[in-house]
Amino acid sequence: MPGNDTSNSSLPMVERLYKRLYRDQSLNGTTAFYNWIRAELNPNFKALNIGAGPSTRDPRRVLRGEVKEIVGVDIDPAVLLNEELDRAGTIVNGQIPEEDGYFDLVFADFVLEHVENPARFLKEVHRVLKPGSSFFFRTPNLFHYVTLISAMTPHWVHLRVANAARGMNMDAHEPWPTFYRMNRRKSLEKATLAAGFSGIELRMIEPEPSYMRRSLPLFLLGSAYERIVNSTTALESLRVNILGKVKK
Repeated sequence: MPGNDTSNSSLPMVERLYKRLYRDQSLNGTTAFYNWIRAELNPNFKALNIGAGPSTRDPRRVLRGEVKEIVGVDIDPAVLLNEELDRAGTIVNGQIPEEDGYFDLVFADFVLEHVENPARFLKEVHRVLKPGSSFFFRTPNLFHYVTLISAMTPHWVHLRVANAARGMNMDAHEPWPTFYRMNRRKSLEKATLAAGFSGIELRMIEPEPSYMRRSLPLFLLGSAYERIVNSTTALESLRVNILGKVKK
């Protein structure tokens, strides 16, 4: 019926292009990261989400019910109200409030860029993992233009514009300070090896430029960049996200 027309023609140009160019989840970074984690999950696992924060409302990120226990920790006490966890705790003075060798799997999603002391952080992750278990992480690549701009921008600018640029509500939590001390492949390899981890596996991905959907010219530039760096492995070092796994 004419009054119920919900075709794409009624959407802004940038949204129509987004739906046309990115029809599926094949280039979605969140889907890629959590699919990788799930490939290693066991129903008997006890898993730890470092930097869990408040509830995400995103089914892709929710592991509760898929493992024996999902625990979340964060420096922000908002994690204590996260309904997607079986149990939560706060990190104080860099200490994860869990016993040695308790977890079968640990993961950190967009956390490493905020870590000021990589050695202390990785030592804690290593401590709470069982021998032979994995630590998964997703973090921005310092050699991507978005990360470089962020790294060169003072934190007070992030406080003013970051949430709007990411399409988040104005009442969303202010962005945490970033240090980018583990945001290169070489720095990750060196830091994890020094902490006692082994068998590092890194995957460089360039997902769809959803963060540029507020502007048609920016979205077109972002899409062109995505197509170029995804066209060959020779350019993978310029992709925006580093997905990684190491073993204790």
